Amino acid sequence: MKPAKIRRHLESALAERRITTVVRDAFEMDMTDGLVVALTDDWVVLHEIVDGVHLDGLVALRLRDVFRVLFRDDDAYHRRALGALGAEVATYEVEADVDARGLLARAQAEDRLVAVHLEVLRDEPMTLGRLLDLRRKRFVVHYLGRDGEWAREPERWRYRYVTRIEVGGRYLEALERFGDPYPAT
Repeated sequence: MKPAKIRRHLESALAERRITTVVRDAFEMDMTDGLVVALTDDWVVLHEIVDGVHLDGLVALRLRDVFRVLFRDDDAYHRRALGALGAEVATYEVEADVDARGLLARAQAEDRLVAVHLEVLRDEPMTLGRLLDLRRKRFVVHYLGRDGEWAREPERWRYRYVTRIEVGGRYLEALERFGDPYPAT
């Protein structure tokens, strides 16, 4: 899809609260289902839907990586299930010109764990943990492994490599609750 068509589809999804699938690659391997809760110049923010009909955390995706937007609310089942489960769709207001730093600052202000996907030469690593410092070109995150153990030293990453930001959701909430206590600094 062309960028203008992607934007029109996302604007429609936001205005009409449509269940949307955002595809980030031509092979449709990287798909995120959810309800669009914010659309900026460079990012789309979704309240992610997992396991078909369960609202989970917030996911921000860099627009230039979006390959296609699909709508999957063509049956009443999804609407009934989302409504009956009683979870509230998140509200997320953000400036139109927000960048990765601004999105990370908002996550840091909520004092929650954050997962940040990074574009690098090989694969696409994810770092998750506690945001410590948001500098001009780089951010500092203290990594928390999937085993719930904190890394010895914080990591520094450039904002320009950020492609996806996740806040909340069952996985991060479990790590917050059951991972090791944050080490004294």
